[in-house]
Amino acid sequence: MTSILLSSRAFVTDLITHTFFELMADGNKNRPVVIIVNSVKEGKQHPKMIALKNTLIQKDVLRPILFDVYHDDVAVLKQAAAIILNGGYEFFLLHSLKESGMGQVLRTLILKGVPTYGISAGAIVLGPDLGLYQAIYPEDNLFHDKDISGLHVTDIRIYPHYDQHFVQDPTLAEKISKWETATHNHVIRIANDEGVVISDNAARRFK
Repeated sequence: MTSILLSSRAFVTDLITHTFFELMADGNKNRPVVIIVNSVKEGKQHPKMIALKNTLIQKDVLRPILFDVYHDDVAVLKQAAAIILNGGYEFFLLHSLKESGMGQVLRTLILKGVPTYGISAGAIVLGPDLGLYQAIYPEDNLFHDKDISGLHVTDIRIYPHYDQHFVQDPTLAEKISKWETATHNHVIRIANDEGVVISDNAARRFK
């Protein structure tokens, strides 16, 4: 049974935080919570990654570990009590997961039931593909990847930060709706303070 939490921002509300710990309630507290850092080129040195690790320490997580898919031992990932894919750039993250070969390992672990938290870009790559983002933000595909299929641990597509991005671009609603109509796919738009919890591909949205 898959146990997946998605949000725009990390632990931004008490309910999102509670839901994360509820997902991993039955896990071994001595096993690491692994944070995938490859959504940004700075990796472990990025302030966002360091801040997330420190947040987990403050929340009494015993072993938060920053994990680089290119350089770190896959055995660490396989021992995770929970996995977090942090925010950044979705195309960069997807490229890194596929190029390193770690994407398939990660998919297998998630489908086996390892609790997983996708934040922003991390939430996007857990879905079927990045087709919406290729249509709206083609310039973000820095490596010009042709294969933009996601990890596909869920059929659910997410657009994070929708409230913030709509203010910045009032045509966003029309762009997403046009893509939905053309592809016959549905996109869940979530605001910065919202989360989606997925259990066996059934989604429950909350804030």
